[in-house]
Amino acid sequence: MTAPAERTPATCGACGSEELTRLPMVLTDGTEVTFVNCHACEAREWLHLTDLGEWVSLPIASVLERSAKRQ
Repeated sequence: MTAPAERTPATCGACGSEELTRLPMVLTDGTEVTFVNCHACEAREWLHLTDLGEWVSLPIASVLERSAKRQ
C-alpha cells in the first residue's frame, strides 16, 4: 500500500481529477482559503494552508462560522 499523496488544491481530494475551479478567498475572520470545485465528480471543499505548509480541508460548518458577520 502506498502513502497518500499530500493534499493540495491541484487535484480533487475525492476523485483525483485536475479539472477544477479554484477560488482563493479570505473569510470574514481573516482565514485564507481556496474553494475547490471538481468538474468531474462535483465534489466541493475549502482548503486552508496551515503554518506548517500543509493543506487541510475545512468542514462547511467551520467555513460558515468563520464567514459570519461580526458585530
